[in-house]
Amino acid sequence: MAYDPQVVEAARTRLEKRRRDAEAEAAALRESLGVRIPRLREIEREMAAAIPELTHAILAGSADTELERIRQYNLLLQQEMADILHTAGYDRDNFEPRYTCARCKDTGYVQGVVCDCYRRLLQEEACRRLSGLSAMRLTDFDSMRLDYYEDRVDPKLGVSPRQHMADIIGYCRDYTAHFSPHSDSLLLQGATGIGKTHLCLAIARGVTEQGHGVVYGSVQPLVRQLEAEHFGRATGDSESQLVGCDLLVLDDLGMEFDSPFARACIYNILNARLLEGRPTVVSTNLSLSALQERYGDQIASRIAGGFVPLLCVGRDIRQIIRRQSMG
Repeated sequence: MAYDPQVVEAARTRLEKRRRDAEAEAAALRESLGVRIPRLREIEREMAAAIPELTHAILAGSADTELERIRQYNLLLQQEMADILHTAGYDRDNFEPRYTCARCKDTGYVQGVVCDCYRRLLQEEACRRLSGLSAMRLTDFDSMRLDYYEDRVDPKLGVSPRQHMADIIGYCRDYTAHFSPHSDSLLLQGATGIGKTHLCLAIARGVTEQGHGVVYGSVQPLVRQLEAEHFGRATGDSESQLVGCDLLVLDDLGMEFDSPFARACIYNILNARLLEGRPTVVSTNLSLSALQERYGDQIASRIAGGFVPLLCVGRDIRQIIRRQSMG
């Protein structure tokens, strides 16, 4: 997959910082212990001096007994160092950098092949740049206030809107806690201003914090980005990110400018993710019949057959807050 140069640069910067931090931490420990235990520095100097001595002996064709003497001396030094470190509560490995990825040692490559850790960083950076992550940091399930929902039983629901939304929030919280790249897809439906976007952001934030690659965004700007890339007005491969991320959260489906290009994009992305078993969370103000009227049978049938429907209810919370602030 081709990534935007800015994505590559950001991923490389993070990778290099990991490596520098690991090496600096190991060097700081080595320096600290060398000050506390001077014999450790002496051993390191003696071990370093043994290397050219061994090399010279090999090149000079020295007898095997001389080579063995040098090797045995080096082993004794290593054992003495190990004993000193053990007594001090450390081991030999503490002197080695603790890289985030032991396979590539935070270089991003293993024998010239891109390491999985580097691939994950590239995906995370691409998702981060495509998503509206600033709002995500401010939103979680705990900040959803149930007192905005009526506590009287709604005959259509069989329970109060407050209890119904408590169940919806609980379902989404559990979905997030047990998320996997093969979780169900969710369809959050309901009127404007009743908490669908808040739920979308809370799910996206929770799944992101678990280390998964998440793309969150309103449909309109995402389609605009795809259109700009398709017609050469921008660089990048956003469609691959939208299809390939662990979780795609599409907020406000149906609020975007309607066009054949937009409908084709939405269908291609939803269809590809369903075929690959990748979960998507969609929020919309539209009913299934309205989705069918707007997008046609193809998109509506994919959503109806592949998503768990969650009906959100209540009054417009923004209007409630506005009235309270004026009162």
